[in-house]
Amino acid sequence: MKLKFLLIIAYLLNCIVSGYGQDLAAILNSGKTAAEKAELITAQARKFFQTMKWNEAAQWQEEGIKLAVTTGIDTLAGKLYLDRGNLAIMQGKPKLALEFLTNGNKHLGRTTAWYHLGSCLLLMAKSFTRLEISDSALWYFRKAEETYNKLNPYYNWATYIEMGTFFGSADNHEEARKYFEKAYQLTKQGPNRINHGLTMYNLASFYSKRNMTTEFARLYNEQQEYYNNSKKDFSKDPVHNFLKMDWGEKTMEQKVEFLLSVKKTLLGQGLIMNSSTINEEVALLYENEKRYDEALKYIRESIELSKRDSSFANQYIYSKVAYRLLKKAGKQEEAIAMADRMIALKDSVTRMQNLQLAMELDARYLSEKKEKEIELLNANNEIARKEIALLNSQKKLTDVELLHQFELQKALARENELMDSVVAQEKRNNELLSRENELKRSELQKETALKASLDRENNLKTVQLEKEKNTRTGLIVAAGLLLLAGGIILFQYRKQRIKNKVIQKQSDDMQVLMKEIHHRVKNNLQVISSLLDLQSMTIADNQASEAVKEGKNRVQSMALIHQNLYSEGNIKGIRTKEYISNLLQSLCDSYNITNDKVKVRTDIDDLNLDVDTMIPLGLVLNELVSNSLKYAFRNGVKGELNVVLKKQPEHLLLRVSDNGSGYPVGVSVKDGKSFGMKMIRAFAQKLKANLNIYNNNGAVTEMLITKYNVA
Repeated sequence: MKLKFLLIIAYLLNCIVSGYGQDLAAILNSGKTAAEKAELITAQARKFFQTMKWNEAAQWQEEGIKLAVTTGIDTLAGKLYLDRGNLAIMQGKPKLALEFLTNGNKHLGRTTAWYHLGSCLLLMAKSFTRLEISDSALWYFRKAEETYNKLNPYYNWATYIEMGTFFGSADNHEEARKYFEKAYQLTKQGPNRINHGLTMYNLASFYSKRNMTTEFARLYNEQQEYYNNSKKDFSKDPVHNFLKMDWGEKTMEQKVEFLLSVKKTLLGQGLIMNSSTINEEVALLYENEKRYDEALKYIRESIELSKRDSSFANQYIYSKVAYRLLKKAGKQEEAIAMADRMIALKDSVTRMQNLQLAMELDARYLSEKKEKEIELLNANNEIARKEIALLNSQKKLTDVELLHQFELQKALARENELMDSVVAQEKRNNELLSRENELKRSELQKETALKASLDRENNLKTVQLEKEKNTRTGLIVAAGLLLLAGGIILFQYRKQRIKNKVIQKQSDDMQVLMKEIHHRVKNNLQVISSLLDLQSMTIADNQASEAVKEGKNRVQSMALIHQNLYSEGNIKGIRTKEYISNLLQSLCDSYNITNDKVKVRTDIDDLNLDVDTMIPLGLVLNELVSNSLKYAFRNGVKGELNVVLKKQPEHLLLRVSDNGSGYPVGVSVKDGKSFGMKMIRAFAQKLKANLNIYNNNGAVTEMLITKYNVA
């Protein structure tokens, strides 16, 4: 059965896909105009888009674009490019979207279709945001806002939501809040509830991530008020139920802490029912974590709050939640007791509903009864009126008969009566004329008062229109100044970027130049060292030859410094560990010392010292090591040479020691007359070092250097 079902589904899908192609071909081959074909294709493509059939929508849109361009109707072509760009954004292709939207902007820019042009500019801003090109995104956001204002500022609610998201991702929370709240104010007075739900959702998410409990509570109260006035169930609607919102990176404990702060605010405002719903949301968070005891604590609090509010319906709802939690927690006895309570509450709720229904029926009965009584009274009044009219007519007939009977006898009396009636009639006519004049005067006064009222109303409308005109002018000027400021900022930003590039290039050139200088200095010092080495070979006097050789070693120590500077790419500092190792190797090679004769041990911190510090330090180290290699181990005696360079809290410690014959008795730092000792004292003074020499199973020289610079 399952196989047959899958085959049927596959067959139907195949028919649908082939049907799409046939429908498109039928439209293209019909006798309609190109504009009519493009409109039909646009409508069908939007249906595919709404049902998330994006490949079919893209195919139809691109065919529609080809037709629309041939018509020369910019609005039609612009709308198709706009739809295609929107689809590309939904597919996660912002670069492709920009291609379509740029063409759409060209077409729509030649029309007055402000809504579509504003939508195109807004989508371009979103595309630049996805591509992380912030300056262009902000520029197009401003253009979209300006364009929507030409039609209706209300449409900027979507622009402000996107701008709030844009500034929020850049950690500019003040600007983000400003635009989220502007969107909220627009949709709050607007006609579309879904739009307002979206703005409330985004603003609530912002408030929750920033722990703004008071503001969140205000929104929550508005949401609950809308729930209570509507018959629709919004509990599973993510647009309106923003307790289901994106909490960001908040942990469960942080969510609970935030919701409890909101509840505290609501209780302070006396909103018991809203506080109970917050408790329910906290309990749901704990229930999802299977922490049923904590969840039960908040549900029981909601039950108590419902008792304070005398709401049997809410007590029943929260008791039902408590029953579910007790069952999950394995507390069967408490769950059974809660079930009994639910039954009792349900009976109470049913009685209340029946009472309310009875009251409604009674009110309806009384209303209908009163209507029937009124109809009966009206009928009785009508009968009484007719009876009175009949009696009047009978009385008139009797008067006429009597009049005929006494007509002859009272001729004179009748004449007098007629005269009196004429006088009375004239008097009544005068009274009528007086009343008519009074009525005319009162009507004239009313007309005068009405005219004065209309004049005042017209004056108020004129003042209001003038204020609106001034406000609109101020907004236009402010928008212009804002756009001008944005342009200036963009210009300064780009100008600074060009300066930074020039500075970076100059820095790179300077670094290359310094490397070249150090390389040439090293080569020159190497040449001098080689010349001194050759010179020492030609001098017969051993003392002079040794002096030249020592000079050659000193030059070699400085050459090694410049070699390290250009080879490591660090033109300001020297790595002490590598440099000292190279120097010791060079001196051992110079004096033909192998590891069998003298073991060299080092304890060097890997520091990066400045050149001005390293040159005198290298020369001192060269002198001390040379003295040890020349004088400490005579007659082929094996020995050990130790070199220590350590960074201590207030100085550098340099120690050179050996286990050779040691310094001659009586030699001190101040009394040494040799060139080497004088040079060591001079460099020690330059480095502000404390120099000390003594014997300890061999010669020991220590320098505590206080003046040194780290690169």
